[in-house]
Amino acid sequence: MKGKLISTLKVVVPLIIGIYVIWHQFNQLSEDQLKQIRTSFANADYLWVILSVSFGVLSHVSRAYRWNFALEPLGYKNRFVNNFFGVMIGYVANIILPRFGEVWRCVMVSRYEKAPFEKLFGTVVAERVADMLVLLLIIASVLILQLAQLKEAISGLVNEFLEKNSVTELTIKLGLIAVVLVIVSIIAWRILLKSQNQIISKIRGIVVGILEGITSILKMKKKWAFLAHTLFIWAMYLAMYYVPFLALPETSSAPISAVLASFVMASFSIVLVQGGIGVYPVAVAQTLVLYGIGYEAGFAMGWIIWVAQTAMIIIFGVLSLVLMPVLNEKQIKAS
Repeated sequence: MKGKLISTLKVVVPLIIGIYVIWHQFNQLSEDQLKQIRTSFANADYLWVILSVSFGVLSHVSRAYRWNFALEPLGYKNRFVNNFFGVMIGYVANIILPRFGEVWRCVMVSRYEKAPFEKLFGTVVAERVADMLVLLLIIASVLILQLAQLKEAISGLVNEFLEKNSVTELTIKLGLIAVVLVIVSIIAWRILLKSQNQIISKIRGIVVGILEGITSILKMKKKWAFLAHTLFIWAMYLAMYYVPFLALPETSSAPISAVLASFVMASFSIVLVQGGIGVYPVAVAQTLVLYGIGYEAGFAMGWIIWVAQTAMIIIFGVLSLVLMPVLNEKQIKAS
């Protein structure tokens, strides 16, 4: 009962936050601002939005194709169509329940392919590590581009932190935390390796499978192809985010630094609130204001990007849920 309540709250609370943010933001806008936003939506060139959605689809196609590079060292190769269906189902699951998509993606694909769930999940974790490294590079690029503007703010924060915490005290605290974590990890690992308990043995099998999946990225023969697809995926992400800016006159001349900064903030909003609902447009608008773009235009742009990409994920995700069992049943009968 308690577990169900916690699971329900994980879904409901972010949704409530997102809905509240939408209500609050629209409630704060004046009639003139609302009129400007409606005008932006009416005057937008939606051919750019369609092109943006196309880039989004290409990124998901590439992600599905890339998955097999990580699976090959483990002796598995999934059919591309199942990989694609799994990727899209994972994305739509993430909208419903945050961070559940990666798990559900592997559950669905393991039903129709020979690769077991734990190995699939391990390769997905390895993929996420590679993706995180690229995102960190983008964040670093934003920081470098904005170094002059951020220098004083960062310096002030560092000085304030050092005034409240001595370096010696901080070092001791971090050292103690690290020692405790290492000891606990060693004890847990020894129990996991040596215990004959049926439940722990099952957990051990899952952990080993996940670790094999993660290390597969180091053993793959087509490392350069994996890297090329990773870069292509993120190039498509940036393209699908940037192209809609050309749909509005107010945002069409936005500098690359503004686009990258708002991209990073929009990405964080998706992590903080389920699917970025309500928060995504606000993050985009608030960031673009710093670059001299009107809040109304930025707000409209945030909604245009969010609605287009979310609609694409929902449509392809639902189609994947419907088509995956149908096509695989036909394949099984044909075999």
